[in-house]
Amino acid sequence: MVPLQEESESMLKRMSHVMLFVADLERAVGWYEGKLGFAPRFVAPGAYASLHHAEAGCRLDLHPTEASGRDVGFGPMPYFAVSDLDATLATLRERGVKTGEPKREGSSPRFATIWDSEGNALGLQEE
Repeated sequence: MVPLQEESESMLKRMSHVMLFVADLERAVGWYEGKLGFAPRFVAPGAYASLHHAEAGCRLDLHPTEASGRDVGFGPMPYFAVSDLDATLATLRERGVKTGEPKREGSSPRFATIWDSEGNALGLQEE
């Protein structure tokens, strides 16, 4: 492995955002707002949306793709930290969110997968 040069080490300052591709932008914005509490910062109907979650301190951008696009449901998988995984999953199920079962790998924190309105997988990890 080639070591990073000093000037390369300072190129990346912080994570900017996670981009997810969606088949129906308006439906996805509504899902993230209504189910997970994201607030739209910018929405260009049919073109692009940028959402923010104040408590989690993160930005999530949504970009439409063709309905047959292979990027929907196969893109990045952002993980969100939660205090009580079981209670969070119960609340999300009440809201009609598709959820997986809690798991643990070795001595890892417990985690679970949920799916948005477009089929994108999102992770929850218990702190």
